[in-house]
Amino acid sequence: MLELWAQRDYSTFLKMLPDYANLCSGEGGMHDTAMLFGALGWDKYEGESTVVTEYFPSSGTGQVNVVFEVTE
Repeated sequence: MLELWAQRDYSTFLKMLPDYANLCSGEGGMHDTAMLFGALGWDKYEGESTVVTEYFPSSGTGQVNVVFEVTE
């Protein structure tokens, strides 16, 4: 997932998101990620994403902090 974001290949990630939400242990079925990308324009988003913290264990599912570039 993070590799796809680093490559700005959000379209591939979003195609995988339903399977990831069902088969993996994403918190809340990855609803927060779906809402984020909805706000960013879904598969039309082309901005840069910057990982602020490496993936770390949190609440049993893990977490990462990422900044998504938003321009006008």
